[in-house]
Amino acid sequence: LDDRQEKLSRQSQRHWEEFVSLIDILQHFGCLEWSGVGPGSPQATNGGQASDEPIPTPLGQSVAAIRGDNELWLGLALRSGELDSLDPHQFAAAFAALVTEVSRPDSWTRYDLSSQVEEALGGLRGIRRKLFQLQRRHQVMLPVWLEHELVGLVEQWALGVDWLELCANTSLDEGDVVRLLRRTLDFLSQVPHVPHVSTELKANAYRAIQLIDRFPVNESIE
Repeated sequence: LDDRQEKLSRQSQRHWEEFVSLIDILQHFGCLEWSGVGPGSPQATNGGQASDEPIPTPLGQSVAAIRGDNELWLGLALRSGELDSLDPHQFAAAFAALVTEVSRPDSWTRYDLSSQVEEALGGLRGIRRKLFQLQRRHQVMLPVWLEHELVGLVEQWALGVDWLELCANTSLDEGDVVRLLRRTLDFLSQVPHVPHVSTELKANAYRAIQLIDRFPVNESIE
């Protein structure tokens, strides 16, 4: 019984440390603030009472509305402004870069990304580097993906390339391509429901969804 309690205590301590680390990271990026006197002030007061309750900022509310492997990374990218000027097919490719994990290093496609998408992803590198360093410092092991090599497939699919032609220009099998596109679609479908995102960005997400949500990505459409 003592061993079990000790193990439970260690697990609880580890989970608490992870929670505190996540709070620190969110606060660093301006997602949380302490009521009353601003960020980083657990002595903030609320109605005369001391308060150590963090409250989400508009950016924090955006991040909280997202579901993914690293919601903070996705929220920071979405709210960065780097994706705002992209056309819908480019928007889809950029989003794919944020959610794509390359499981095989020898995977390839003959499709290059457009210069506009490359530039947008380049603008996210500084945010990614800062987040990665902060996560490592706090021993938080969440993925911070920014894939360039394969997401040209998403851009070409959104531009209307035929399915057989698309699959003929990559080492991925059809199932992998479908999963890549559906994963992108899942993230895009969340954007219109994220608070504090511009109407233009939400409209762009809707249009990008329409471009890639066709057979066989959507099996109900033939």
